Amino acid sequence: MAFGYDEQGQPSFLPVSSPYALTTTEVGRTVEDFAIAADNAVAAGFDGIELHAANGYLFEQFLNPLVNDRTDRYSADLMQNRLRFTLEVVDAVNARIGSQRVGIRFSPFGQISDMPPYRDAEQTYLQLGRELADRRIAYMHFMDQSGFRVASMSGRVSDEVHSLLRKLRPMFDQGALILAGGQTLAKANELIALGTIDLAAFGQPFIANPDLVARLRNGWPLAEPERKTYYGGGAEGYVDYPPYRNGRALIAD
Repeated sequence: MAFGYDEQGQPSFLPVSSPYALTTTEVGRTVEDFAIAADNAVAAGFDGIELHAANGYLFEQFLNPLVNDRTDRYSADLMQNRLRFTLEVVDAVNARIGSQRVGIRFSPFGQISDMPPYRDAEQTYLQLGRELADRRIAYMHFMDQSGFRVASMSGRVSDEVHSLLRKLRPMFDQGALILAGGQTLAKANELIALGTIDLAAFGQPFIANPDLVARLRNGWPLAEPERKTYYGGGAEGYVDYPPYRNGRALIAD
């Protein structure tokens, strides 16, 4: 299922066509598609782009040897083959818009979309980190999905992600490391103070707190988002959360 608009024009989860393995030629065309899209984004005024290589999407399907069953130059037989698609896309995008405009997002130990865990995940992303450091991209953005495995997101960085970030830091010293997933102000400050990451990313808290930065800066309480309104397609639960002022939440205009 994928999110889209149904025949009545209403937002809904819809069945998708059956997936198939890209041919080697089609993989090359897909690499070029990413480069064209990046070029278009910058031409439209974007400062840069982030490649979404997390959450079970296409990049991760090449990287994960328990999903990648290809037999061509992108096969899982060798580590470099599994990394090839990601690195080819990064190289193609760098050539179009410059590496300083390129970031990439990973979820190395996540199991979203039934992605199975595999034994050498840390080694895979350490090697990717070395390759991306050589390419001098702007940042690597990691998603700690440990919170998705429990009823609530605790803000605790999983041991796996924490270990990976510590090992990546010295080899990726020219770019920024970003961590998202269950972040709290205290945890973000701790990780930045330790030098584990350069930036903390907040996702869901921004939904219910349009003034999140001000709330964190001033110690104001955070509103909780209504998950039932996610993907609603309208204003409810999207732009109608009020800001916090003078000890109370104002009504949104």
